[in-house]
Amino acid sequence: MAVWPDNRAFGLGFFLAILIGIPGLAGTGEDITATPGLMEVVLTGHVRRAVIGGVVGEGIVEVRLPGGDDQFVPVTSDIGEGGTYELRFVPGALGKDLEKLTVSVISAGFTVEEESIAQEILRNGGTATVDFSLSAATIDGVLDIFSCCVLSWAIVIVMLPAFFLGAAVKAFVPNHLFLRYLGPQAPKPVSYGAAVGSGMVLSLCSCNVVPLFLSVWRGGAGIGPAFAFLFAGPAINVVSMVFACRVIGLGIGIWRVISVAVMSLIVGAVMACVFGRKQSEDSPDAMAEAMGDDTPVGPALTLAALLLAILVVGSIEMGIGLRALITLPLVAAVSAIAYYWLDRDQCVVWLRETRGLVLRVIPILVPAVLAIGFVAQKVPLTATRWMSGSSGVVANGGASLLGALMYFPIMTETAFTKALLKVMGISTGPAMAILLTAPGLSLPGMVIVGREIGIRKLLTYVVVLVCLATVFGVFFGSSWGGYLCNCEYK
Repeated sequence: MAVWPDNRAFGLGFFLAILIGIPGLAGTGEDITATPGLMEVVLTGHVRRAVIGGVVGEGIVEVRLPGGDDQFVPVTSDIGEGGTYELRFVPGALGKDLEKLTVSVISAGFTVEEESIAQEILRNGGTATVDFSLSAATIDGVLDIFSCCVLSWAIVIVMLPAFFLGAAVKAFVPNHLFLRYLGPQAPKPVSYGAAVGSGMVLSLCSCNVVPLFLSVWRGGAGIGPAFAFLFAGPAINVVSMVFACRVIGLGIGIWRVISVAVMSLIVGAVMACVFGRKQSEDSPDAMAEAMGDDTPVGPALTLAALLLAILVVGSIEMGIGLRALITLPLVAAVSAIAYYWLDRDQCVVWLRETRGLVLRVIPILVPAVLAIGFVAQKVPLTATRWMSGSSGVVANGGASLLGALMYFPIMTETAFTKALLKVMGISTGPAMAILLTAPGLSLPGMVIVGREIGIRKLLTYVVVLVCLATVFGVFFGSSWGGYLCNCEYK
């Protein structure tokens, strides 16, 4: 008799659990089937070699979000010995923008292949077969790189405001202002800040910056700010920054900008410490002229700020409607300033400088890019094997020296590095080392500068920069890891 109440209590509790559990289970099942993206997706397939046939037995298959690598953790699976793979994931657990998810294959010695995932599978779950045919990482794919990543309409839209910005600064900001803030009398934070900052608005290559450096040097600038300007001028300008971020990737582009700024300050400080302050040999009248002429630059600065805003908007991924909503008022403001604050002659000068900048860059950039593609098709892959799979001191030092000796017209070092990364599969460390030394150094530029400043100063300048680029490349390669092209596949 004492056991019966316990049995009744147990039976009542079991009955209530059933009453509560069945609706809960039904509700859960209804949510799973009704909510898109919450059913498991299973991707299977084979990874084979293109042309010659055979299976690819090593590498990884991953689901990723193109252009969102900093916000999305890829789901990966290893390739089996028979070239097969199986990848399971729940799309809804990966975040939003499911329609942009892709599946890609990364295998050493092969180009990266990426395919979109069917929307029906992502919404409703199920099993899908995605087979891959990988091409050997020869240079045959370099033309595809320049057509989808470099020579695209999106690049033209982004670069055009940068050309207008560089031309506006050259047309409206007097050269004596650069000398004023780079001179020996200026405080170090001001002079070094001006040296690095002025490079952001000058669209010059390593040779074109030399005449301006010589004028700064002969005008009485301190040796530290002068050399900081010599390196930062071609390496950190707006055109190159935007181009690198757009072509190679935002993260690598930002890292390059920060690294160049820090390297400029360090090399300037080292040169000033080793050789002391250069005493001006110019007359006091020349220095007075450089420090005088308080021409108002308010309209030019406002115009530059608006153009910079247009440039930033153009480099951010957004819809056409939102882009037009933001860009059109900025364009109207630029037009108003040009109409009310600038006279006809100033507008003519601005347009002439813009045309000159475009004609100076594009005729060199396009043939150089095509030449890079042609040469890359002829050079065997083994020529860059020493930069692949290693981010050590030797690989980064060699890459830094390679970038320092070769001559790259403005922005072509970005296309060259893109080809090395995507087609040749070099490590990110040596790639960053090339991006750091290639714009600011070149053998022709060294010859011109060396004749003016002497061989000792030149060698010190080059050695310091190569060593700094090596250190930054090693650190970047160990921190960033591998590279995956962030092009948007359609």
